[in-house]
Amino acid sequence: MLRRIERRAMLSCAIMALGAWAIARGRVDAPLGVLGGGALVWISYRGIKSGVDALGDRTTSRVRVAVGLVKFFTRYGILAVAAYVIMARLRMPPLAVFGGASSLVVAVMIEAFRKKPPHNVD
Repeated sequence: MLRRIERRAMLSCAIMALGAWAIARGRVDAPLGVLGGGALVWISYRGIKSGVDALGDRTTSRVRVAVGLVKFFTRYGILAVAAYVIMARLRMPPLAVFGGASSLVVAVMIEAFRKKPPHNVD
């Protein structure tokens, strides 16, 4: 299921970037903003996923858990720097960046609506 969500998030981001390009009438700042927002959410997702994996592994030593947590928080530092560069230095449109960052939410919504509720067995 996570692999499907990951693929759908990338596809959603690409479709939104194409839509932003069409709406912006060929200007590249809007689709690049969408892709930048998609990159930000991808960094965040990978950080959360690796942190949960490190904490959830019962066979991992305390040192490996500590290293996993350091990586987890380091990714958030990288995420903050990347967001700063995208928004302040490259001056990408905030709405486009927000659109790209919402690509994971779109993918989760598609997955939620795709699943049929289980049948009640009486």
